[in-house]
Amino acid sequence: MTLEIIISFFLTSLALTISPGPDIMYVLSTSLAKGKQFGIATAIGLSSGLLFHTTLLAFGISTLIVAIPWLFIAIKVFGTAYLLRIIYFLYKAPIEPITVEVDKTSISRSNVFQQVQQGLIMNILNPKIMLFFLSLFPSFLHPELGNIKMQVYTLGSIFMLQAFIVFCLIAVLSGYVSKFLIKNRYVQGYMNYFQIAVFIALIVFMWIK
Repeated sequence: MTLEIIISFFLTSLALTISPGPDIMYVLSTSLAKGKQFGIATAIGLSSGLLFHTTLLAFGISTLIVAIPWLFIAIKVFGTAYLLRIIYFLYKAPIEPITVEVDKTSISRSNVFQQVQQGLIMNILNPKIMLFFLSLFPSFLHPELGNIKMQVYTLGSIFMLQAFIVFCLIAVLSGYVSKFLIKNRYVQGYMNYFQIAVFIALIVFMWIK
């Protein structure tokens, strides 16, 4: 794979990542509601999921899934059910006034890991990413340059790395804003509703053509 192809793919994937989309909004809403630690955890989960989709593409599984309508719809249904579960817990979460900053010691490793897991599962169960990879990658693949699977993994790694950096930057910047937001009364409740709106948007995005 030539340097020209790598640079071209990097710039293309970067432009697509920074454009307003569901993943950006998810990282943003999580960071605003819970702080940068959880935003970065979300970034790790979402980025790790890209490796899963890269593997599906490299071995032709994505093409197979898209070619089987009932299987593609089944993945959408599972993804929707998972998002609705998250929406339910956000809706049922108690709204309490917050007058002090979040204690860093209250952020347990299990909570952060749960956020990573949530981002990962959301990414894996989003079939739109399969379609996205199927439409983006072929233009940058050249059989005459060597093993196609290796090329797919190279491009997938580039996409995953730049996405992780972009998501982390958004998480850090949003985390600073969240420090001011949590000083306002009942702001956590409003952030919960904001996250609910983002998850509803994710569901709509998953089902639209």
